[in-house]
Amino acid sequence: MNIGDILRLRASLTERLRTGPDQVPATAPALESLVPGRWVQSPLGRCFVSERRYPLSHQHGDLPLGDLLTSSGAPWPELFFRGEPFDLSRAVLLDTETTGLGRGPGTFCFLVGLGQIEGDEMVVRQYLAPDYGDEPYLLELVSGAIEGSSGLISFNGASFDVPLLDARFILNGYARSPLTHRPHLDLLPVARRLWRGMLASCALVALEQDILHVPRSQDDVPGYLIPGIYQDYLTYGETEGLARVMLHNVVDVLSMVSLSARAARVLAEDSAREPSPYRDPVALGRLYEAQGQPEEALAAYRQGVVAGDSASRGEARQRLAMLLKRLGRWDEAVAEWHAALEGDALEPYVELAKYLEHQKRAWAEARALVQRAILGVREGRLRCRSRAEALGELRHRLNRLERRLAAQGRQSEDGAASGPMEATG
Repeated sequence: MNIGDILRLRASLTERLRTGPDQVPATAPALESLVPGRWVQSPLGRCFVSERRYPLSHQHGDLPLGDLLTSSGAPWPELFFRGEPFDLSRAVLLDTETTGLGRGPGTFCFLVGLGQIEGDEMVVRQYLAPDYGDEPYLLELVSGAIEGSSGLISFNGASFDVPLLDARFILNGYARSPLTHRPHLDLLPVARRLWRGMLASCALVALEQDILHVPRSQDDVPGYLIPGIYQDYLTYGETEGLARVMLHNVVDVLSMVSLSARAARVLAEDSAREPSPYRDPVALGRLYEAQGQPEEALAAYRQGVVAGDSASRGEARQRLAMLLKRLGRWDEAVAEWHAALEGDALEPYVELAKYLEHQKRAWAEARALVQRAILGVREGRLRCRSRAEALGELRHRLNRLERRLAAQGRQSEDGAASGPMEATG
Protein backbone atom coordinates (compact mmCIF):
# COMPACT_ATOMS: atom_id res chain seq x y z
CA MET A 1 0.00 0.00 0.00
CA ASN A 2 1.46 3.35 -1.02
CA ILE A 3 0.71 6.77 0.50
CA GLY A 4 -2.03 7.42 -2.08
CA ASP A 5 -3.82 4.20 -1.11
CA ILE A 6 -3.57 5.09 2.57
CA LEU A 7 -5.02 8.57 2.01
CA ARG A 8 -7.88 7.17 -0.09
CA LEU A 9 -8.62 4.54 2.57
CA ARG A 10 -8.61 7.16 5.30
CA ALA A 11 -11.00 9.36 3.30
CA SER A 12 -13.35 6.46 2.56
CA LEU A 13 -13.42 5.39 6.23
CA THR A 14 -14.13 8.96 7.34
CA GLU A 15 -16.98 9.24 4.84
CA ARG A 16 -18.47 5.91 5.88
CA LEU A 17 -18.39 6.84 9.54
CA ARG A 18 -20.18 10.10 8.67
CA THR A 19 -22.82 8.82 6.26
CA GLY A 20 -22.74 5.03 6.55
CA PRO A 21 -21.96 2.66 3.66
CA ASP A 22 -23.16 3.59 0.20
CA GLN A 23 -25.45 0.61 -0.22
CA VAL A 24 -26.43 -1.29 2.90
CA PRO A 25 -29.51 -3.46 2.49
CA ALA A 26 -32.37 -2.86 4.89
CA THR A 27 -31.99 -6.46 6.01
CA ALA A 28 -28.56 -7.89 5.27
CA PRO A 29 -28.48 -11.59 4.37
CA ALA A 30 -27.16 -13.91 7.05
CA LEU A 31 -23.46 -14.59 6.69
CA GLU A 32 -24.06 -18.35 6.59
CA SER A 33 -26.23 -17.88 3.51
CA LEU A 34 -23.28 -16.30 1.69
CA VAL A 35 -20.35 -18.33 3.03
CA PRO A 36 -20.28 -22.06 3.79
CA GLY A 37 -19.97 -22.35 7.55
CA ARG A 38 -21.67 -22.18 10.92
CA TRP A 39 -21.71 -20.16 14.13
CA VAL A 40 -20.08 -21.68 17.20
CA GLN A 41 -20.18 -20.38 20.75
CA SER A 42 -18.46 -20.89 24.10
CA PRO A 43 -18.15 -18.94 27.36
CA LEU A 44 -15.25 -17.11 25.69
CA GLY A 45 -17.34 -15.73 22.85
CA ARG A 46 -18.91 -16.43 19.49
CA CYS A 47 -17.23 -17.12 16.13
CA PHE A 48 -18.17 -18.01 12.58
CA VAL A 49 -16.25 -21.02 11.26
CA SER A 50 -16.17 -21.58 7.52
CA GLU A 51 -14.87 -24.75 5.91
CA ARG A 52 -14.11 -25.31 2.23
CA ARG A 53 -12.73 -28.57 0.87
CA TYR A 54 -10.88 -29.02 -2.41
CA PRO A 55 -9.69 -32.30 -3.94
CA LEU A 56 -5.91 -32.40 -4.29
CA SER A 57 -6.42 -32.64 -8.04
CA HIS A 58 -8.00 -29.16 -7.99
CA GLN A 59 -5.84 -26.72 -9.93
CA HIS A 60 -5.25 -23.28 -8.51
CA GLY A 61 -3.70 -21.51 -11.46
CA ASP A 62 -1.82 -24.12 -13.47
CA LEU A 63 -0.73 -26.34 -10.57
CA PRO A 64 -2.72 -28.99 -8.67
CA LEU A 65 -3.03 -28.45 -4.94
CA GLY A 66 -1.64 -31.95 -4.41
CA ASP A 67 1.81 -30.76 -5.49
CA LEU A 68 2.25 -29.62 -1.90
CA LEU A 69 2.61 -33.32 -0.99
CA THR A 70 5.81 -33.61 -3.00
CA SER A 71 7.19 -30.15 -2.19
CA SER A 72 9.11 -31.35 0.85
CA GLY A 73 11.24 -33.52 -1.42
CA ALA A 74 12.71 -30.45 -3.14
CA PRO A 75 16.18 -29.25 -2.10
CA TRP A 76 14.89 -26.35 0.02
CA PRO A 77 17.78 -24.22 1.33
CA GLU A 78 17.83 -24.10 5.11
CA LEU A 79 18.00 -20.29 5.10
CA PHE A 80 14.39 -20.20 3.89
CA PHE A 81 13.17 -21.62 7.20
CA ARG A 82 12.76 -20.00 10.58
CA GLY A 83 13.63 -22.86 12.84
CA GLU A 84 14.23 -26.35 11.55
CA PRO A 85 13.11 -27.40 8.03
CA PHE A 86 9.85 -29.35 8.20
CA ASP A 87 7.48 -31.50 6.17
CA LEU A 88 5.44 -29.03 4.09
CA SER A 89 2.72 -31.60 3.45
CA ARG A 90 1.82 -31.50 7.18
CA ALA A 91 2.10 -27.74 7.57
CA VAL A 92 -0.64 -25.20 8.23
CA LEU A 93 -0.92 -22.35 5.75
CA LEU A 94 -1.74 -19.15 7.61
CA ASP A 95 -3.27 -15.87 6.43
CA THR A 96 -4.98 -13.15 8.48
CA GLU A 97 -7.22 -10.16 7.81
CA THR A 98 -6.94 -7.25 10.22
CA THR A 99 -8.26 -3.81 11.05
CA GLY A 100 -4.99 -2.15 10.03
CA LEU A 101 -1.42 -2.57 8.90
CA GLY A 102 0.25 -1.95 12.25
CA ARG A 103 1.34 -4.57 14.75
CA GLY A 104 0.51 -2.57 17.87
CA PRO A 105 -2.20 -3.37 20.41
CA GLY A 106 -4.76 -1.36 18.43
CA THR A 107 -4.67 -3.72 15.45
CA PHE A 108 -7.34 -6.43 15.72
CA CYS A 109 -7.10 -9.70 13.82
CA PHE A 110 -10.74 -10.44 13.01
CA LEU A 111 -10.26 -13.28 10.50
CA VAL A 112 -7.73 -16.13 10.43
CA GLY A 113 -7.58 -18.50 7.47
CA LEU A 114 -5.83 -21.85 7.88
CA GLY A 115 -5.19 -24.40 5.13
CA GLN A 116 -4.06 -27.98 5.65
CA ILE A 117 -4.02 -31.26 3.75
CA GLU A 118 -6.40 -33.83 5.24
CA GLY A 119 -6.45 -37.16 3.45
CA ASP A 120 -7.01 -36.48 -0.23
CA GLU A 121 -8.29 -32.94 0.26
CA MET A 122 -7.00 -29.45 0.92
CA VAL A 123 -9.17 -28.00 3.69
CA VAL A 124 -9.36 -24.24 4.26
CA ARG A 125 -10.95 -23.24 7.56
CA GLN A 126 -11.62 -19.64 8.47
CA TYR A 127 -12.27 -18.27 11.93
CA LEU A 128 -14.15 -14.96 12.09
CA ALA A 129 -14.70 -12.91 15.25
CA PRO A 130 -17.98 -10.97 14.84
CA ASP A 131 -16.88 -8.39 17.41
CA TYR A 132 -13.79 -7.33 19.35
CA GLY A 133 -15.00 -9.10 22.47
CA ASP A 134 -15.01 -12.44 20.67
CA GLU A 135 -11.24 -12.45 20.17
CA PRO A 136 -10.50 -14.87 23.07
CA TYR A 137 -12.62 -17.57 21.46
CA LEU A 138 -11.08 -16.97 18.01
CA LEU A 139 -7.61 -17.38 19.49
CA GLU A 140 -8.60 -20.59 21.28
CA LEU A 141 -9.92 -22.05 18.02
CA VAL A 142 -6.78 -21.05 16.11
CA SER A 143 -4.52 -22.49 18.81
CA GLY A 144 -6.32 -25.82 18.64
CA ALA A 145 -6.25 -25.88 14.84
CA ILE A 146 -2.48 -25.48 14.51
CA GLU A 147 -1.66 -28.01 17.24
CA GLY A 148 0.09 -31.05 15.81
CA SER A 149 1.11 -29.39 12.55
CA SER A 150 4.70 -29.66 11.37
CA GLY A 151 5.09 -25.91 10.94
CA LEU A 152 3.64 -22.76 9.38
CA ILE A 153 3.61 -21.52 5.80
CA SER A 154 2.75 -17.87 5.21
CA PHE A 155 3.28 -14.96 2.87
CA ASN A 156 4.96 -12.13 4.78
CA GLY A 157 3.84 -13.86 7.96
CA ALA A 158 7.22 -13.60 9.66
CA SER A 159 6.98 -9.80 9.53
CA PHE A 160 3.23 -9.33 9.99
CA ASP A 161 0.79 -12.17 10.66
CA VAL A 162 2.78 -14.12 13.25
CA PRO A 163 4.05 -11.14 15.29
CA LEU A 164 0.51 -9.72 15.29
CA LEU A 165 -1.03 -12.99 16.50
CA ASP A 166 1.77 -13.42 19.04
CA ALA A 167 0.85 -10.03 20.49
CA ARG A 168 -2.88 -10.85 20.53
CA PHE A 169 -2.25 -14.13 22.38
CA ILE A 170 -0.14 -12.37 25.02
CA LEU A 171 -2.67 -9.54 25.40
CA ASN A 172 -5.34 -12.18 26.00
CA GLY A 173 -3.48 -13.75 28.90
CA TYR A 174 -1.49 -16.53 27.26
CA ALA A 175 1.86 -17.11 28.93
CA ARG A 176 3.30 -17.83 25.52
CA SER A 177 1.89 -17.67 22.01
CA PRO A 178 1.39 -21.13 20.47
CA LEU A 179 3.07 -19.73 17.35
CA THR A 180 6.28 -18.86 19.20
CA HIS A 181 9.26 -20.91 18.03
CA ARG A 182 7.06 -22.91 15.64
CA PRO A 183 9.00 -23.74 12.44
CA HIS A 184 8.00 -21.31 9.71
CA LEU A 185 8.42 -20.94 5.96
CA ASP A 186 7.67 -17.38 4.82
CA LEU A 187 7.10 -17.37 1.06
CA LEU A 188 7.74 -13.65 0.54
CA PRO A 189 11.53 -13.92 1.08
CA VAL A 190 11.43 -17.10 -1.02
CA ALA A 191 9.73 -15.23 -3.88
CA ARG A 192 12.18 -12.37 -3.64
CA ARG A 193 15.13 -14.76 -3.77
CA LEU A 194 13.78 -16.66 -6.76
CA TRP A 195 11.97 -14.06 -8.88
CA ARG A 196 12.99 -10.51 -7.93
CA GLY A 197 15.18 -10.29 -11.04
CA MET A 198 12.32 -11.41 -13.31
CA LEU A 199 9.39 -9.40 -11.92
CA ALA A 200 8.62 -5.77 -11.26
CA SER A 201 6.92 -6.75 -7.98
CA CYS A 202 6.88 -9.74 -5.63
CA ALA A 203 3.51 -8.84 -4.11
CA LEU A 204 1.19 -11.84 -3.95
CA VAL A 205 -1.13 -10.45 -6.61
CA ALA A 206 1.82 -9.98 -9.00
CA LEU A 207 3.07 -13.51 -8.30
CA GLU A 208 -0.43 -14.87 -8.95
CA GLN A 209 -0.45 -13.18 -12.33
CA ASP A 210 3.09 -13.91 -13.53
CA ILE A 211 4.16 -17.09 -11.72
CA LEU A 212 0.95 -18.96 -10.85
CA HIS A 213 -1.50 -17.73 -13.53
CA VAL A 214 -4.27 -17.26 -10.98
CA PRO A 215 -6.99 -14.80 -12.03
CA ARG A 216 -8.69 -12.89 -9.23
CA SER A 217 -12.48 -12.84 -9.66
CA GLN A 218 -14.60 -9.70 -9.80
CA ASP A 219 -15.86 -10.60 -6.31
CA ASP A 220 -12.37 -10.16 -4.89
CA VAL A 221 -11.71 -7.09 -2.77
CA PRO A 222 -8.50 -4.98 -2.66
CA GLY A 223 -6.64 -5.46 0.59
CA TYR A 224 -6.67 -1.78 1.54
CA LEU A 225 -10.50 -1.78 1.68
CA ILE A 226 -10.72 -4.69 4.11
CA PRO A 227 -10.53 -2.69 7.38
CA GLY A 228 -13.40 -0.48 6.22
CA ILE A 229 -15.50 -3.46 5.19
CA TYR A 230 -15.14 -5.01 8.63
CA GLN A 231 -16.10 -1.70 10.21
CA ASP A 232 -19.24 -1.65 8.04
CA TYR A 233 -20.08 -5.12 9.34
CA LEU A 234 -19.61 -4.04 12.97
CA THR A 235 -21.57 -0.81 12.55
CA TYR A 236 -24.31 -1.68 10.07
CA GLY A 237 -24.38 -5.47 9.88
CA GLU A 238 -23.33 -5.43 6.22
CA THR A 239 -22.40 -9.04 5.31
CA GLU A 240 -21.92 -9.10 1.54
CA GLY A 241 -18.65 -7.18 1.75
CA LEU A 242 -17.49 -9.47 4.55
CA ALA A 243 -18.24 -12.51 2.38
CA ARG A 244 -15.98 -11.01 -0.30
CA VAL A 245 -13.24 -10.54 2.30
CA MET A 246 -13.52 -14.20 3.25
CA LEU A 247 -13.26 -15.22 -0.41
CA HIS A 248 -10.17 -13.01 -0.72
CA ASN A 249 -8.65 -14.81 2.26
CA VAL A 250 -9.37 -18.26 0.80
CA VAL A 251 -7.67 -17.32 -2.47
CA ASP A 252 -4.65 -16.08 -0.53
CA VAL A 253 -4.35 -19.44 1.24
CA LEU A 254 -4.70 -21.45 -1.98
CA SER A 255 -2.16 -19.20 -3.70
CA MET A 256 0.33 -20.02 -0.96
CA VAL A 257 -0.18 -23.71 -1.70
CA SER A 258 0.57 -23.17 -5.38
CA LEU A 259 3.45 -20.80 -4.65
CA SER A 260 5.09 -23.42 -2.42
CA ALA A 261 4.70 -25.98 -5.19
CA ARG A 262 6.08 -23.64 -7.87
CA ALA A 263 9.12 -22.77 -5.73
CA ALA A 264 9.73 -26.48 -5.06
CA ARG A 265 9.64 -27.21 -8.80
CA VAL A 266 12.13 -24.44 -9.51
CA LEU A 267 14.49 -25.67 -6.80
CA ALA A 268 14.28 -29.24 -8.10
CA GLU A 269 15.03 -28.39 -11.74
CA ASP A 270 18.09 -29.95 -13.34
CA SER A 271 20.72 -27.27 -13.97
CA ALA A 272 22.00 -29.23 -16.96
CA ARG A 273 18.75 -28.69 -18.85
CA GLU A 274 17.09 -25.67 -20.43
CA PRO A 275 15.54 -23.68 -17.56
CA SER A 276 11.78 -23.29 -17.32
CA PRO A 277 10.24 -19.80 -17.65
CA TYR A 278 10.05 -19.66 -13.84
CA ARG A 279 13.72 -20.40 -13.12
CA ASP A 280 16.23 -17.55 -12.92
CA PRO A 281 19.66 -19.26 -12.91
CA VAL A 282 21.43 -16.15 -11.61
CA ALA A 283 19.02 -15.92 -8.68
CA LEU A 284 19.54 -19.61 -7.93
CA GLY A 285 23.29 -19.18 -8.11
CA ARG A 286 23.21 -16.31 -5.61
CA LEU A 287 20.97 -18.37 -3.36
CA TYR A 288 23.30 -21.38 -3.39
CA GLU A 289 26.31 -19.13 -2.72
CA ALA A 290 24.54 -17.68 0.33
CA GLN A 291 23.74 -21.23 1.43
CA GLY A 292 27.39 -22.27 1.13
CA GLN A 293 26.81 -24.64 -1.80
CA PRO A 294 29.45 -23.61 -4.36
CA GLU A 295 29.06 -26.55 -6.74
CA GLU A 296 25.31 -25.97 -7.00
CA ALA A 297 25.97 -22.26 -7.54
CA LEU A 298 28.48 -23.00 -10.31
CA ALA A 299 25.97 -25.28 -12.04
CA ALA A 300 23.27 -22.59 -11.88
CA TYR A 301 25.57 -19.88 -13.22
CA ARG A 302 26.71 -22.14 -16.05
CA GLN A 303 23.07 -22.66 -16.94
CA GLY A 304 22.61 -18.87 -16.91
CA VAL A 305 25.53 -18.34 -19.30
CA VAL A 306 23.58 -20.06 -22.09
CA ALA A 307 20.03 -19.00 -21.13
CA GLY A 308 18.10 -15.76 -20.99
CA ASP A 309 18.86 -12.39 -22.53
CA SER A 310 22.31 -10.91 -23.04
CA ALA A 311 22.23 -8.95 -19.78
CA SER A 312 21.41 -12.01 -17.66
CA ARG A 313 23.96 -14.13 -19.53
CA GLY A 314 26.61 -11.50 -18.87
CA GLU A 315 25.77 -11.36 -15.16
CA ALA A 316 25.81 -15.15 -14.94
CA ARG A 317 29.26 -15.33 -16.56
CA GLN A 318 30.69 -12.63 -14.31
CA ARG A 319 29.32 -14.27 -11.15
CA LEU A 320 30.59 -17.64 -12.37
CA ALA A 321 34.09 -16.24 -12.91
CA MET A 322 34.17 -14.50 -9.52
CA LEU A 323 33.09 -17.65 -7.71
CA LEU A 324 35.74 -19.67 -9.53
CA LYS A 325 38.29 -17.02 -8.48
CA ARG A 326 37.24 -17.32 -4.82
CA LEU A 327 37.57 -21.10 -5.08
CA GLY A 328 41.10 -20.70 -6.46
CA ARG A 329 40.16 -22.26 -9.80
CA TRP A 330 42.09 -19.67 -11.78
CA ASP A 331 42.26 -21.39 -15.17
CA GLU A 332 38.49 -21.72 -15.32
CA ALA A 333 37.97 -18.14 -14.14
CA VAL A 334 40.38 -16.78 -16.74
CA ALA A 335 38.56 -18.67 -19.48
CA GLU A 336 35.28 -17.02 -18.42
CA TRP A 337 36.84 -13.55 -18.30
CA HIS A 338 38.31 -14.01 -21.78
CA ALA A 339 34.90 -15.09 -23.09
CA ALA A 340 33.29 -12.06 -21.44
CA LEU A 341 35.59 -9.64 -23.27
CA GLU A 342 33.24 -10.01 -26.22
CA GLY A 343 30.50 -8.30 -24.22
CA ASP A 344 30.00 -4.72 -23.07
CA ALA A 345 30.96 -5.06 -19.38
CA LEU A 346 34.05 -3.45 -17.88
CA GLU A 347 34.48 -5.97 -15.05
CA PRO A 348 36.12 -8.78 -17.08
CA TYR A 349 38.83 -6.38 -18.29
CA VAL A 350 39.57 -5.30 -14.73
CA GLU A 351 39.58 -8.83 -13.29
CA LEU A 352 41.75 -10.20 -16.08
CA ALA A 353 44.18 -7.30 -15.69
CA LYS A 354 44.39 -8.02 -11.94
CA TYR A 355 45.13 -11.66 -12.68
CA LEU A 356 47.83 -10.85 -15.22
CA GLU A 357 49.44 -8.29 -12.93
CA HIS A 358 49.37 -10.09 -9.60
CA GLN A 359 49.19 -13.80 -10.42
CA LYS A 360 51.18 -14.06 -13.67
CA ARG A 361 53.27 -10.88 -13.38
CA ALA A 362 52.61 -10.41 -17.10
CA TRP A 363 52.69 -6.66 -16.84
CA ALA A 364 52.91 -5.91 -20.56
CA GLU A 365 49.79 -8.00 -21.27
CA ALA A 366 47.99 -6.36 -18.35
CA ARG A 367 48.95 -2.91 -19.65
CA ALA A 368 47.57 -3.68 -23.12
CA LEU A 369 44.30 -4.89 -21.57
CA VAL A 370 43.94 -1.77 -19.41
CA GLN A 371 44.59 0.43 -22.44
CA ARG A 372 41.79 -1.40 -24.30
CA ALA A 373 39.49 -0.86 -21.33
CA ILE A 374 40.26 2.87 -21.16
CA LEU A 375 39.46 3.23 -24.86
CA GLY A 376 36.23 1.26 -24.45
CA VAL A 377 35.05 3.43 -21.56
CA ARG A 378 35.94 6.64 -23.40
CA GLU A 379 33.98 5.54 -26.47
CA GLY A 380 31.01 4.35 -24.39
CA ARG A 381 31.34 0.70 -25.46
CA LEU A 382 31.89 -0.63 -21.94
CA ARG A 383 29.27 -0.29 -19.21
CA CYS A 384 30.27 1.16 -15.84
CA ARG A 385 28.53 2.89 -12.95
CA SER A 386 30.57 6.07 -13.24
CA ARG A 387 32.62 6.92 -16.32
CA ALA A 388 34.86 9.36 -14.42
CA GLU A 389 35.44 6.92 -11.54
CA ALA A 390 36.17 4.03 -13.89
CA LEU A 391 38.65 6.05 -15.92
CA GLY A 392 40.36 7.23 -12.73
CA GLU A 393 40.81 3.69 -11.46
CA LEU A 394 41.99 2.43 -14.86
CA ARG A 395 44.57 5.24 -15.19
CA HIS A 396 45.81 4.49 -11.66
CA ARG A 397 46.26 0.83 -12.63
CA LEU A 398 47.94 1.80 -15.91
CA ASN A 399 50.40 4.10 -14.15
CA ARG A 400 51.33 1.34 -11.70
CA LEU A 401 51.91 -1.08 -14.56
CA GLU A 402 54.04 1.48 -16.36
CA ARG A 403 56.17 1.87 -13.26
CA ARG A 404 56.53 -1.89 -12.89
CA LEU A 405 57.58 -2.24 -16.53
CA ALA A 406 60.03 0.65 -16.23
CA ALA A 407 61.58 -0.89 -13.12
CA GLN A 408 61.75 -4.23 -14.85
CA GLY A 409 63.55 -2.58 -17.78
CA ARG A 410 66.10 -0.95 -15.50
CA GLN A 411 66.77 -4.24 -13.74
CA SER A 412 67.35 -5.91 -17.09
CA GLU A 413 69.79 -3.21 -18.12
CA ASP A 414 71.61 -3.40 -14.79
CA GLY A 415 71.78 -7.15 -15.04
CA ALA A 416 73.25 -6.96 -18.54
CA ALA A 417 75.82 -4.35 -17.51
CA SER A 418 77.03 -6.35 -14.53
CA GLY A 419 77.18 -9.69 -16.37
CA PRO A 420 80.38 -11.80 -16.57
CA MET A 421 83.24 -10.23 -18.60
CA GLU A 422 84.49 -12.10 -21.65
CA ALA A 423 87.76 -13.91 -21.10
CA THR A 424 90.75 -12.25 -22.68
CA GLY A 425 93.69 -14.14 -23.96
